[in-house]
Amino acid sequence: MSKEKRALVAIAKEPEIQASVTKVFDLMGGVTNMIEKGSTVVLKPNAGHAAPAESAVCTNPETFRAVIHEVRKAQPRSIVVAESAAVGCDTMECYQLSGIAKVCEEENVEMIDIKRDKDLVNVAVRGYKSNIKHAKIPRFLLEADHIINLPILKAHASMVFSCALKNIKGTVQDAVHVTMHQQNLTMAMMDVWYAVRPDINIVDAINVASGFSPHTPTPLHVGVIMGSYDPVALDMIACDVVGIDTDKVSYFKAAEEAELGICDRARIDVVGEKVEDVYKKMWIPYIGGMDKWPEYDIRCQGACSSCQAMLALNMETLKAIGAYDENSDKTIVIGGRNTIPEDKPKDKIILHGNCTRKFADKGLWIPGCPPGEVALYMTILEGKVMDGEGDMVEKIIRPRMEHDHPAWEAYVREQAKKFYGDDFFEKNNE
Repeated sequence: MSKEKRALVAIAKEPEIQASVTKVFDLMGGVTNMIEKGSTVVLKPNAGHAAPAESAVCTNPETFRAVIHEVRKAQPRSIVVAESAAVGCDTMECYQLSGIAKVCEEENVEMIDIKRDKDLVNVAVRGYKSNIKHAKIPRFLLEADHIINLPILKAHASMVFSCALKNIKGTVQDAVHVTMHQQNLTMAMMDVWYAVRPDINIVDAINVASGFSPHTPTPLHVGVIMGSYDPVALDMIACDVVGIDTDKVSYFKAAEEAELGICDRARIDVVGEKVEDVYKKMWIPYIGGMDKWPEYDIRCQGACSSCQAMLALNMETLKAIGAYDENSDKTIVIGGRNTIPEDKPKDKIILHGNCTRKFADKGLWIPGCPPGEVALYMTILEGKVMDGEGDMVEKIIRPRMEHDHPAWEAYVREQAKKFYGDDFFEKNNE
């Protein structure tokens, strides 16, 4: 009788980040047993957005530094860091603003921008349930002896949360990235994992991004480092640590069926700290998907996660500025697999993103993949397409954003207080 397959997840909460990282590696077997002397190691942090460390949107630079120090105990031949930032973001700028570039300079670690890599291999993937059959992957990733997946735990507007599984989306160039977004992202993620499979996963949960992340995060101090060879089990336990209902996360069942790991808690051994001892409930305002705004006719068949995120952000912005109810006669369309109402005037139908271009004659079409961050709510308010063309940025968009920003910040702060308590910001910064 074959032995039941199990997964191990390590949790550490020490006074210093380095001590927590070291403990996690030790609980997983010790770095010298995990990484061979003279091997090549690629570190894949989450540096997908141009955001400072204090935002908790990108992997904490000190967590990143601690992993470098730990890995060097194994005497590898080389350590490099690699990232492909979100579509529309410059990877090198993200490295700089996140603080990772400074660490790389101080630790003499090469930074690689996957978006600019020319040596690509067209890799066949098994094809779980997406349309991705091949993916162009940088050769250095395929030839590396070890890939250490180093995500930060954060809320995500369209995926509920982002952690180990989702972080590997940042190993492909924009062309593949866009293709993933144009279909079922969950299934596309599974397919990319067949091409790029990190053998070590270390989660930065020192400060996590709650709330309207990744665009307007509310950092929450958890103080934890987690690790596992199994990304599925790791994400499951990460959810438990911050109180995310895993039944609301679509990709766990898909990941287990795709044989990427274990999501049965009965087969996951948690070592180090106990979940209940480090538990800290995280604010996830987007749980409920696209059904959170029932007053509007929202059509999102075939919508990618980027457009879903933009939709969520813009709908909440309308609430923040007090313009939500008065505009609820609008139909909002994201994704290319929708029907368009025939009985509505053109100015009442908002078409968001390049996937809706085929409907352009039926409504106000906003181009972009995705469109600009404020394009949706601005188009709703102005009654005309606000895509940033001509002088509208300086004359309309920027003044309106400046006008609305205080209301948005106050709204986010009040929503956070409703969830965490009135003294949250004082206690969280202690």
